[in-house]
Amino acid sequence: MHEYIGGRWLDGEGEPLASTCPATGRRVWEGRAASPAQVDAACAAARAAARDWGRRPLAERVALVRGFKAALAERAEQMAEAISREVGKPLWESRTEVASMTGKVEISIQAHAERTGSRETALPDGRALLAHRPHGVLAVLGPYNFPGHLPNGHVVPALLAGNAVVFKPSEYAPGVAELTARCWEAAGLPAGVFNLVQGDRRVGEALVGHDEVDGVLFTGSHAGGVALSRRLATRPDKMLALEMGGNNPLVAWDVADVEAAAVAVVQSAFVSAGQRCTCARRLVVDDGAAGRRLVECIAEIARGL
Repeated sequence: MHEYIGGRWLDGEGEPLASTCPATGRRVWEGRAASPAQVDAACAAARAAARDWGRRPLAERVALVRGFKAALAERAEQMAEAISREVGKPLWESRTEVASMTGKVEISIQAHAERTGSRETALPDGRALLAHRPHGVLAVLGPYNFPGHLPNGHVVPALLAGNAVVFKPSEYAPGVAELTARCWEAAGLPAGVFNLVQGDRRVGEALVGHDEVDGVLFTGSHAGGVALSRRLATRPDKMLALEMGGNNPLVAWDVADVEAAAVAVVQSAFVSAGQRCTCARRLVVDDGAAGRRLVECIAEIARGL
């Protein structure tokens, strides 16, 4: 059972779905995608839960989110191994991702405290009041390169703010998403506040266009973000937040230690096989002997990867 809908674990009713370890080609997870009816059920469960969840005292929501942090910390090595298996990261890097997931909780609590609350300002003809309320039901679409950390960066703040969530992870990392959902279950979230639907782009499209979804939080490719922008261009009632790829220049000028600089460049460009929005995409060097030596050293290291 791999779909988590309304506080219950269910078997998917859609197309077969599987993930394999990039390092070995071995199948590490298999199940089925959510059916259209299950997407409907997840959105309905989130809508039913959202009203009560948004009215709970903030202190209760904070306590439950911290419960997720504790549940994840207990399963930290299990989560790191799951990320390593499905994404192909070395364990040292997967462990840093899990640490980012747990760290995101306190960061989000602090950010919520800094950016919310009520403010009242006197005006010549009355008063202005700024207040905040939950948005409702939010769809979270996660990427494959950081299948734990990046969707977690949407889910935790959304739940703290009183929203209910339907999470559609990358089809390349369903096992990581399932373990994440089990951590939320262990935290004791009320049924329907967090829901998981597995599947590929078709499941994502059904979720994005669903009438019960009030907003979409997406991390992924530029092409995916453009498609979402076009899809929701005529729906100003739906919030859309996009985090897409980067195009980052790295400048190496007047380098004293060429070999050390070359290692830093290769690390920046090729960690996670280059599949990070923060990876260096362009290298700018001085047009002289030092710049040429640096490029030659980088090429030599890269040939050995």
